[in-house]
Amino acid sequence: MAMKRYLQYRVEDFVWDSAFRQWVLFPTRETDARWQQWQAQHPDKANLIQEAREVVLSLQLREIPISEQEINYAVQRTLGRARKTAQPGNETDISTPIIPLYRQPWVWLAASLLLFSGLGWWSWSTQFATKIARRHPSIVSYDGLIATQKQTLTETENRSTRAMPVKLSDGSLVILHPGSRMSYKVAFTGNTREVFLSGEAFFEITKNPNKPFLIFANGLVTKVLGTSFLIRAYPKESDVTVEVKTGRVAVFAMNDPAISQKVSDRELEGVVLTPNQKIVFEREQVRLAKSLVENPQVLPGASAANRFAFDDTPLPRVFDTLERAYGVDIVFDEELLANCPLTAELTDQPLFEKLDVICRVIEARYEVMDGQIIIYSRGCKP
Repeated sequence: MAMKRYLQYRVEDFVWDSAFRQWVLFPTRETDARWQQWQAQHPDKANLIQEAREVVLSLQLREIPISEQEINYAVQRTLGRARKTAQPGNETDISTPIIPLYRQPWVWLAASLLLFSGLGWWSWSTQFATKIARRHPSIVSYDGLIATQKQTLTETENRSTRAMPVKLSDGSLVILHPGSRMSYKVAFTGNTREVFLSGEAFFEITKNPNKPFLIFANGLVTKVLGTSFLIRAYPKESDVTVEVKTGRVAVFAMNDPAISQKVSDRELEGVVLTPNQKIVFEREQVRLAKSLVENPQVLPGASAANRFAFDDTPLPRVFDTLERAYGVDIVFDEELLANCPLTAELTDQPLFEKLDVICRVIEARYEVMDGQIIIYSRGCKP
């Protein structure tokens, strides 16, 4: 995924951009490195980034019912005042103390309207989580979850040494690994399809956008509409892992304050994973770490056998080919690498070996960050 689109952004575009807001409000080592690199490559955007950051940082923790039209008006008025102040002839008198943008009262108001009315992921619905936590302290365990269910569940346990196929009433297939247990309703009723897992299983879920499929496993909830993925959640292990093969899944912790909304909503909310991505849920720290699977596979339906034979091909096109084949975002400076050609036969190599070859040719390096591949390069030698 090239970050070239940000070159065309105005302040309000950054404010509305979810990746930008996530970096400003909840930076990680990976996202901070990515944005710092982009700013270093585009120093002319420094003032724009700073202005957008100040607007995002001014967000107030308030819930105010407001229409989308009013939200847009508040943002535009916020940005309009900031620009008016910056115009020639509107300089602040030297005796008047300068109030930073993020302390301006009108910014606080507009930003509070923006965040808590415009961004659904800030909807704090705590009633569901609090109620269950008080009644069932062991709720995150498999047995604790089963004990809270009012409906009768069927349990399947694999006591053999081989994987066990389990066909569910909606047509979904679950491959239950040895030593694993799964509880579920014989017939899925209501607005969701829910199963409870202890151990490891591969899921191939029948698509039904109107009835999300939910897997509860060791404090982590995996939500899908129809896809295939692996979950590893053994009770004695400290981590829970979800690996996606096809489609998209969303994951979130059981103690998420907005769990009620995320469970009931038909959309995928939470940390969204795409093919060849995985997430590790550290149970003790309640931390989600997004990455790539150890050996990414070419997606089903990708183009034919010689797709990775490159002859004097510009690197942006090479990376675009890899992105489409593996469904993985590759972040790089498109302008910097535009004139870098690659001639190589990479058909038989795994993805990471392909990247090793490419980076050796252009004297670059790559890192896997937040489920993406980041390319660090100074460009090509003449």
